[in-house]
Amino acid sequence: MARYHADLHLHSTASDGTDAPADVVRRAAAKGLRAMALTDHDTVAGIAEAQAAGAELGVEVIAGVELTCYAGKREVHMLGYGVNPRSKALRVHCERFQTARIGRAREIGKRLAAAGAPINMDQVMASADGGVVGRPHIAKALLAAGHVASWQEAFDRFLADNAPANVPKLLITPRQCIDVIREAGGIAVMAHPGLNNQLDLIPLLREAGCEGIEVWHSNHDEHTTYRLQVMALEQGLLATGGSDCHGEMKDGGPLLGDWGLGKAGWEKVEKALRDRKDTPHYARR
Repeated sequence: MARYHADLHLHSTASDGTDAPADVVRRAAAKGLRAMALTDHDTVAGIAEAQAAGAELGVEVIAGVELTCYAGKREVHMLGYGVNPRSKALRVHCERFQTARIGRAREIGKRLAAAGAPINMDQVMASADGGVVGRPHIAKALLAAGHVASWQEAFDRFLADNAPANVPKLLITPRQCIDVIREAGGIAVMAHPGLNNQLDLIPLLREAGCEGIEVWHSNHDEHTTYRLQVMALEQGLLATGGSDCHGEMKDGGPLLGDWGLGKAGWEKVEKALRDRKDTPHYARR
């Protein structure tokens, strides 16, 4: 029997995951999940494929996305659940960020060369296979070139904040990010608040229109999870959960379905999504 009913934070080759969207759904079905959300970075390109596979395999696939914003200098990730992939506002936003990601990747390549760890950026771009290029693609290239011994070393030595090849992302505010998600008919949820100790930002994001927080996550310890459960209850926020699995990574990493929501937790999220779709202002562009 599956440990969880739903995993609401999953990535595919449409952004920086290792599995095609349909394969992510197949893995979810094999794990016994009844629902999942595909939440690729800055793209909804994998949604149609994933939902088609879900219809065949009996897995409900929620159209999702993961967007990046900044509260001051602090990077925050926002999950959008139940978004309309045809939303003009979301499409324009994603296209803008995809273009920025390409420029960012090229600049990272230059900085890596200057730091004595050159990689072939044309091959990195090709490895994205039409998806959104990201730091995991570059980490894989660093590993293949022998500059590092592991994915974690690639990030620690070269790609993390304050590392030699770190390049900031395109800056938008939490309110702008949340507005895009809501314009697309979705529910905005703060991703992994415990990952970089961002619990203090939750009231600010709630004020900006955030409607939920990711309570259960592969990087949350038991204490953090408990604190987030309490905060969700106290502030009237939807509590969600997911593994943040990117597929089969060299250094292991979170596995699909090893974190998520039980049946009762999923039913609350499902009701929120259904209620949103039933309101007159729900966007269907």
